[in-house]
Amino acid sequence: MKVELGTRSFEFPSEDLQELEASNNLLGDVEALRSQLERTGYLYLKNFHDRQEVLEARQKVLEYINATGQEKFDDIEEGLLNERCGLGCVPFMEGKPVITHSDAARKVLEGQRPFKFFQKLFGQDVATFDYKWLRAMHKRGFTGAHVDNVYMSRGTDKVLTMWTPFSDITPDIGTLAVCEGSNQLNSFDKFQKTYGQLDVEAAKLNGTGWFTEDPWEISKQFGGVWKTANYEAGDVLIFTLRTVHMSTVNLTSIARISCDTRWQPKDAKRDMRYFDCKEETDSPQFGVWAKDSTVTTTHFHGVTIEELKHQWGM
Repeated sequence: MKVELGTRSFEFPSEDLQELEASNNLLGDVEALRSQLERTGYLYLKNFHDRQEVLEARQKVLEYINATGQEKFDDIEEGLLNERCGLGCVPFMEGKPVITHSDAARKVLEGQRPFKFFQKLFGQDVATFDYKWLRAMHKRGFTGAHVDNVYMSRGTDKVLTMWTPFSDITPDIGTLAVCEGSNQLNSFDKFQKTYGQLDVEAAKLNGTGWFTEDPWEISKQFGGVWKTANYEAGDVLIFTLRTVHMSTVNLTSIARISCDTRWQPKDAKRDMRYFDCKEETDSPQFGVWAKDSTVTTTHFHGVTIEELKHQWGM
């Protein structure tokens, strides 16, 4: 299969873009799960959620999008967006909009399964961010390479992200990919001590907050292997604040619906920007929405990532 990862084109699977290995064989051995998470930077779990609950939540998201305006879908059942529907056509759904905290979505995103899993993984009671990163990725849309720490470093460093696709998705629709070992390899020391330590808001960074849209810029400079998968509804990918990740490009007109949720020990320090959120959805500041000047974002008129990379000697 020919796919695009950011600005590069790859065959999948291949030496340059390999398949993720599922971690289901480690379930029941929490120390083994922790060890793999520390070593690779991620856990890929098949059939984590109830498949039917995920598909029901997806249908509610499609209905929510459709209710925001006419002629967004050519086929709402398939999630097939109109060819003219790009960034700005689908609504911004990050934060705490009604849809992320609907019964159907919460059954998946804050259900018993994730709570029980993270309680075992952390070995204590857990909390999940009120803020949810629900997205419907349009044709040609993707997320560039970054680490989550640049966006949410004001609380504990124990935060884990759980990425949940809301349907069966192949890399040509837009799957999450990780650079294996990027969280701990010695070759990433300079990357983690510069970009990885950045607080994009405090730095008044202009743009997305991504380090790059080119996966080779990561792997050629710092190492690591890019991996992704053919995901099925119910699968999840869990990773650390320091794991470099990005998505493949959606080459189709199918709205790729997914949601990032964040989990941490309940008593650990919290980044209060993401707890006790208002119900209204705030305007986007970073990420894929910040690429489009037609979408209202907060522009800090500060530094760019290219200027910072020059300062860091990259």
